[in-house]
Amino acid sequence: MIRHLTAFLSFSSLGVRLGSTIILALMPLGVLSVVQTRDALHQVDTTTLKGVGGSALQAMRVQIEVIKEAQVSARILASVIGRPSAGGPSCVQQVSSVKREIPQSTVVAFVPTSGLVTCASTGKVYDLSENPEFVEMMKLPLPSLIYDAHGQISNEAIVGVRHPVFDDDGTFMGFVVISLAYSALSPGNYVDSVAMWNPVYFASFTGDGKVLVSSQPDLPPEEAIPGDQAISDLVASADTAYFVEDDDSRSILSVVTVARNLFLVSVWQPDSTSFWTDVAVPYLMPVLTWVAALAAAAFASNRLVVRHVRALSRSMTDYVSSRQRMQIPDMEGAPDEIQRLHAAYEGMIRTIEQEEAELQNLVVDKDVLIREVSHRSGNSLQIIASIMRMYRREAADQKLRSVLDGLINRVIALSSTHTSLYTLSGQRDVSVDVILSNVIKRLKEIHGVALAVASKRLQPVQIDAEVAVPLALALAEAIGCYFSRGGLGTDEVLVTLSETDGTIHLSVEGPEVAELRPQADQGLVSLPQRMLKQFAAQLSGTVSIRLEEGRASVNLVFPRRSPLRRT
Repeated sequence: MIRHLTAFLSFSSLGVRLGSTIILALMPLGVLSVVQTRDALHQVDTTTLKGVGGSALQAMRVQIEVIKEAQVSARILASVIGRPSAGGPSCVQQVSSVKREIPQSTVVAFVPTSGLVTCASTGKVYDLSENPEFVEMMKLPLPSLIYDAHGQISNEAIVGVRHPVFDDDGTFMGFVVISLAYSALSPGNYVDSVAMWNPVYFASFTGDGKVLVSSQPDLPPEEAIPGDQAISDLVASADTAYFVEDDDSRSILSVVTVARNLFLVSVWQPDSTSFWTDVAVPYLMPVLTWVAALAAAAFASNRLVVRHVRALSRSMTDYVSSRQRMQIPDMEGAPDEIQRLHAAYEGMIRTIEQEEAELQNLVVDKDVLIREVSHRSGNSLQIIASIMRMYRREAADQKLRSVLDGLINRVIALSSTHTSLYTLSGQRDVSVDVILSNVIKRLKEIHGVALAVASKRLQPVQIDAEVAVPLALALAEAIGCYFSRGGLGTDEVLVTLSETDGTIHLSVEGPEVAELRPQADQGLVSLPQRMLKQFAAQLSGTVSIRLEEGRASVNLVFPRRSPLRRT
């Protein structure tokens, strides 16, 4: 399970590489979607600013129309009062008539140059001669608007529409004044494609920064308006709306011109401010589109390619590890290239199985031939040994008889080795302890020694068949020196075979003999030591002879040539 998961998540796996390629291929689409979304958000912001300004202007539309209507009425009323007709309505009746036509008006009056108002829609008399606004008004006899948070007559926020009155001679007589009750109207909520914007503060103010009416009278304008701006500075940004970024919020500040030197400021905030409304929601659609395209491409690649390749890979891996051919499902629905790859794989498997079967037959034939060669070699060596024994019996020279005895012993040892190889399984690795036991047994028979003379401590060791021949000859050469002495007692000779960490040790211990002495380096007596060195060299090992307290020990140490293979 972990191995398959690791292979699935590996960066070198086909699925990860295809997924990476798909991600790179779809990356331009994702970037384009993000760019388009950013442009769309910019358009939304622009539209929102215009919509907020329009919403505020629409909220003041009635107030603006009333001011314009009052300006027209004041101009007409000033013309009528400046040119009175005989038998016409009185001044009080005229101003009262205008008051009825403009319901938003609080007072309609004619203010003469003396400041004593006797013609008012309220029917009262007012003395404005000491009023500073009246003094300023008389200095410049022009149509104008005045704003007063506390009207002199109505004691409430008013917009005063005034128009000068001239008689037929052009003499300035005073002003017609229409006082309009003023209140800042609340703009309605504005909804864009991302959030709903609500007005949280609005106030009307004059060009010099004087606040007339506010939605929160107790809140100073400097605290209500974001961005640390003074209200008098907002005149420069009249008829515009813009975003104001705070540490944790985003607001819209809108300034609308109601009339000349009269403005309405409004502060807007979204209905909810969070990561989802500010960032996630606008980019959610392009991200979902990109993820859906990626998922569809990944599913298609996995469905059409990756799963078939993985199934084929698992089949190959299982065959290599267990030599079992696993059936690959749904291969008929795979692409043509993968089907051709599967057909090539099946053909390769059949070829391997056929060649392995042929190779197995060749191995069996080879083993049979090797066993036959060993059998015939053993028989031939037996014949040679028999012929040599015939010559020995006829030879009168004792030295010649001794040489023939040595040769016969070596031939018999070699014959015993080949006979043991024939009787064994015929595999490349053979049990060398069995072969050495047979060699010792044959040498006892040839020399005529008792069975109990030589004791064996042979560990079960398997080595290459080619190594068994020189090892058996080395044992025959060493043990033959002891058996030739004669008069041996029970367990006089000890043969030990062991293996430690890939190193094989053969030891033959017995009584001291002339052939194993250090001074035996000339003539026939030196032949056994020279032969032992030759056999050790063939085994890539070393041979040593140790003499101690009348006993001689031959030690042969050599490494294992090939790893042990069990069948």
